[in-house]
Amino acid sequence: MIKYIQNLILFSVFLCSCVSDGERSTALVNVFVIDAPGNFEEVWVEILGVEVKTTGTRGQDNAAPVFLENIQGNKQVNLSNLILDKQFLVGRGELLVGALIELTLKLGTDNYVVVDGTRFPLVFESNESQNPSLTVNYPLDPGISYDIFIDFEVFRSIKSQPDPTNGFVLKPKLRSFTRADTGEIAGSILPLQENAAVYAIRGQDTLSSTAVELSTGKFKLRGLLGSHTISIIPFNTNYLPETIKNVNVESRKITQINAITLRPKP
Repeated sequence: MIKYIQNLILFSVFLCSCVSDGERSTALVNVFVIDAPGNFEEVWVEILGVEVKTTGTRGQDNAAPVFLENIQGNKQVNLSNLILDKQFLVGRGELLVGALIELTLKLGTDNYVVVDGTRFPLVFESNESQNPSLTVNYPLDPGISYDIFIDFEVFRSIKSQPDPTNGFVLKPKLRSFTRADTGEIAGSILPLQENAAVYAIRGQDTLSSTAVELSTGKFKLRGLLGSHTISIIPFNTNYLPETIKNVNVESRKITQINAITLRPKP
């Protein structure tokens, strides 16, 4: 009996070794949305899921797109809540190893913003705007779980119409990153309760934007790497804009900058 049990254990170990990470054919992918609102109290967007495309196992564009559904009953998310370390899970699933090469966010039509307590509809600029796509290049190794982030840049995605009663126009501006190969910039703004748009800029390109958590004054810019200029534009026009140059970000690290006290206009 003891010999039988020993053989059974050895056989089980053998089976486990036959399904090593190197021999698996899939990787787990989790797709999240992050961001913060522009000068809005709330920004509600209906997210149905995300379509992902990989190269497949032979390094060719030979894998059919896979739809990762948002399985939550209420598919609306208030983007105004997605600041600091908050995020919204759009979908997850197992994909063939190779490389993730395209993300397409699938949006519904129940979208709106709240300004001064009043709700205004968000209308897509075009049919393409309802299914915005990103070209990416994320290698997928077998047996590994990957967190992929889509930054929904509200500051650049929403524009007002000539007649405000008709609502606002939505043309999503997206970027994507993984936490594994990027870092973050964290800071805070005083006085408390003063909101601002905070931008990370490299050259002429705005790479990331966010807003401030009013109760703490804190902000965080995610998915960055290298040297950036931080631009702070207060929503309250009684304060001056601020600029911080040469803020360097390293992979998997948080660069903390000193608290910024907004200066009143003279």
